[in-house]
Amino acid sequence: MVDVGNDAPNKEAAAPKGRHAAVPGLIRRHKALSVLIAITLVLFVGIGAWLVVLNNQIGDIPRYDSKFEERDNRPPRVQPEGALNVLLIGVDGRGEDVRERIQDGDTGILSDTMMVWHLGEDHQTSQIVSFPRDSWVNIPDHGMAKLNAAFSWGGPDLLVATLEDELGVFIDHVAIVDFEGFRGITESLGGVEIKMADGSTQNLEGEKALEYVRERHSLPRGDFDRINRQQNFLRQVLHDVTRNSTRANPITMTNLISDLSGLLLLDDDWSNGEIRKLGLEIVRKGAGEIDWMTAPTDGTGTSSDGQSIVNLNIPEARDLMAAISEDKFDSYIKEHPIDRLPKPEDVL
Repeated sequence: MVDVGNDAPNKEAAAPKGRHAAVPGLIRRHKALSVLIAITLVLFVGIGAWLVVLNNQIGDIPRYDSKFEERDNRPPRVQPEGALNVLLIGVDGRGEDVRERIQDGDTGILSDTMMVWHLGEDHQTSQIVSFPRDSWVNIPDHGMAKLNAAFSWGGPDLLVATLEDELGVFIDHVAIVDFEGFRGITESLGGVEIKMADGSTQNLEGEKALEYVRERHSLPRGDFDRINRQQNFLRQVLHDVTRNSTRANPITMTNLISDLSGLLLLDDDWSNGEIRKLGLEIVRKGAGEIDWMTAPTDGTGTSSDGQSIVNLNIPEARDLMAAISEDKFDSYIKEHPIDRLPKPEDVL
């Protein structure tokens, strides 16, 4: 065994003078600074490792083979550089893995929720517009039908084509959410506090959260009130995800992304790098200002074949989506009434 105890002083004495030789002395004289440097290095290594995990989990989110990007005669893209229009589609598998069915090109799945999320150029302003599933629209190659039939007949690509043709809005990306996997989000957050119409506050988690966003038959305005509930719930989830305590907790964020990978299906044109950059920016800055609304309608009615429908006001909806896409919503709202999401305590 080599005795190195007596060698250390000699090595220190023999070290050349200058900047490098001064480092050990500096460490001895400034122990607090040394500890701070060590902690900083550990933090940077830890953050780097978290980013690797984050990137891997984003890569785990399944994709479907989208074709809407190749469609002819799409409306012009008027979004400013950096702005996005994302079609959010909610499907209710009721226990089935609808993502695999969609990836396999299976049809017959109805879309219960359809929203267009516009993220402004500054990434700090957003508008989310919901479209009632019974909206009476012209579906390419199928004629007039309810909007949710487009997804059933042709999957997300036909739904994109329907909205683009009817509203003149250019869709950048698609995100499909399976309500069955929704439980994980609420559980990672420890439940979501929702103000109820009777003045109480309830912590909704798991099945109770699903019941809240699914219900429509007992609500006075049916699907219109359900849309308000879904938007209200998402509003609170976004608040919880982007509040300071969550942003400062990498474990919570990692769990949330893991949950998302279990309920999301994205178009294959949306790259991991783009999603990661956007997600980290939202986590760092917060979700910013979000305006929630329902597309303009002329109330409900009955189709020629006896179906209960929602009469979507196409001209007004086109004007709304054009203003939103061009980041001109603030100017638009001054002159046009919109069915906006009420305050949390006013949602039925």
